[in-house]
Amino acid sequence: MRAIREGLLWVLPCLMVSAVFLVSSVLAQMLGLPTQTTDLLAGLHAEISRILPLLIAASIGYMLAIRHSLPRLPVAFLCFVYVALAAYLLRGHPRAAATLVLFIAIASPIVNVPLMARLMRVRWLQLSRGSLVSDNVEDAMNMVLPGVLTAGLLVVVLTLLQQWSGLAHWSLPLDVVDPDRPYLNAVAITGMNSLLWFFGIHGYHALQPLFQVLELAVGWNAIEVLADQPPPYLLNAGLLGAFAFIGGAGATLSLVVAVLWRARSPGLRLLALASLPMALLNVNELLLFGIPLILNPRLLLPFILVPAVNACLALGAVQAGWVPVATMAMPLNAPVLFNAYASTQGSWPAVVLQLALVLLGACIYAPAVRALERHNATTVHLPGLDTTFSRLQEQGRLYASDPVVLAQQRQAGREELLAQVRRMGEYEFFLEYQPQVSPRTGECVGCEALLRARDGRGRTQSPGAFLAWLTEAGLMKDVDLWVADAALQQYRRWRSAGFELPISINVTGPTLMSAAHCQRLVALIAPAGGCISVELTEDALAADMGQMRDAIARIHAVGAQVAIDDFGTGYSSLSYLHAFAVDTIKIDRSFVVASADPRGARLLQGLLHFCQSLGVAIVVEGVETLEQLQVLPGDMDLQVQGWYYGRAMGADELPAFVQCCTLATAEQDASSASVS
Repeated sequence: MRAIREGLLWVLPCLMVSAVFLVSSVLAQMLGLPTQTTDLLAGLHAEISRILPLLIAASIGYMLAIRHSLPRLPVAFLCFVYVALAAYLLRGHPRAAATLVLFIAIASPIVNVPLMARLMRVRWLQLSRGSLVSDNVEDAMNMVLPGVLTAGLLVVVLTLLQQWSGLAHWSLPLDVVDPDRPYLNAVAITGMNSLLWFFGIHGYHALQPLFQVLELAVGWNAIEVLADQPPPYLLNAGLLGAFAFIGGAGATLSLVVAVLWRARSPGLRLLALASLPMALLNVNELLLFGIPLILNPRLLLPFILVPAVNACLALGAVQAGWVPVATMAMPLNAPVLFNAYASTQGSWPAVVLQLALVLLGACIYAPAVRALERHNATTVHLPGLDTTFSRLQEQGRLYASDPVVLAQQRQAGREELLAQVRRMGEYEFFLEYQPQVSPRTGECVGCEALLRARDGRGRTQSPGAFLAWLTEAGLMKDVDLWVADAALQQYRRWRSAGFELPISINVTGPTLMSAAHCQRLVALIAPAGGCISVELTEDALAADMGQMRDAIARIHAVGAQVAIDDFGTGYSSLSYLHAFAVDTIKIDRSFVVASADPRGARLLQGLLHFCQSLGVAIVVEGVETLEQLQVLPGDMDLQVQGWYYGRAMGADELPAFVQCCTLATAEQDASSASVS
């Protein structure tokens, strides 16, 4: 679904250029410009529309190649070829081709790219192995046989399809304009059109035979009027164009109005304003792919419901005699208001009806717009990371064998970074949780979420193997948001299972220094009601003091706490305690290790008593042995995090660990009570 959405978004500029030529041709015709000018503009639109399936297939194939770790451009070109093959094989069935070629453009990459990924792993299908050629040449050569096999499979399927007798009569019945069933047909037509658009398929092209009949119905109505007979075809292209599809498929002019009315997000409002001029000409690709509406389940219901409601209400108004039957054919891109006025031979009630339907549709879209905005405020998109570093991997593959690039990177000392980034494409990221235990009670009172990575062979990598490269690649702000989102989802899963435990997450300074990232971080941890706290390292606090105070205040405002991690390792630790309102101090592991020496033990105990005097919570990190635990003051209320109590574990293991701690504490209390 993501590949379809992103792939179709890439062809948006082409769609918009095509729409501009179409609108220009209509305006040229209305202004009485020479026929050559009108034909030229219409021809340019038709030519771009003809190649759109090729571009769509290539872009979806490219996205899927990233997902399956295949060479991007060879896969995109092969998907381009699939559509060309389909168009050639279906050339004898133009009606079927009008629908099937676009469907094949979307479906063939979804089927063939995963199949190619499997075939690429078959050794006897690999034409090049080893290091005799560059990676790019090897990838291209190894795509040859999988490409031939998948293209051959498509040819076989389409050849078998042509044996079906119904393909030669591919059409839709004239029942679509049956005067006895206008409401049912209107709901069916608008619903199918919206559903096709939801999956990224151009509804008008896919249902072209049906819309041709609806356009003919307008002419048939005009003939009946000239013969002084009542026009019989209430459902026609004029009615749908003027009253159902106001602003384009899904009646998206109403969506534009709903966004401007209900949305508070500057991004959504800017997108709506940019879409408004085109929506007035019934062109809505910018809105469909910009929100995006394609494959967005939050907008599916109103996207189907609004045009269906509009069509039924318009049919009711026509049947009641308030609005005349459409008797003049209008192009799809005729301006809003003008199309209602002109198609009904100058009826002002038709204009009023169109305006009323726009407002009604906005009311239907409004709840979905608010839900979409709330979702966007708390959803983290981690570019290039979701589960793999696909974008970084792509750059590494493109530049791996370029001698100029390699020479520059040798001078900058970045060869190892490039090699590591290429390997990062195989990593899958997840969280583990290390328990924090109270030595005085023996109970587990919290946990810290720790980022982990698993390579392509299922081996878990240490944080040191990838955190430095994440920082070097400039992704740490996005990583922080990804961790916050993952921790929130895990907290919700635990709570739904009847288990609750406070979670702390590590956040880097740049995340809090960025207003946008800080806002999203706070929005993510807010639903936990204080059960997700934030840990900051001392170097993070060395940033702009005013900004950091504001960020900490925003975290406190949603009930979350702030801890200083690795306390005591910085050069100005005490000044941080004075400058920032922190709730918890985490004593660095180095003090625990140094406690083996009497002087180090005194230093640790002095540091603990100092923190206690400040009235903040204390967590001691890195306690691994009983001797290290016994150095800690027994009368002090603190928490211990380290291997002595437990290593980092999976989310499914932690509830059992907490229960064991609780049972052990209860048994110890019972034993003490029996002794006394």
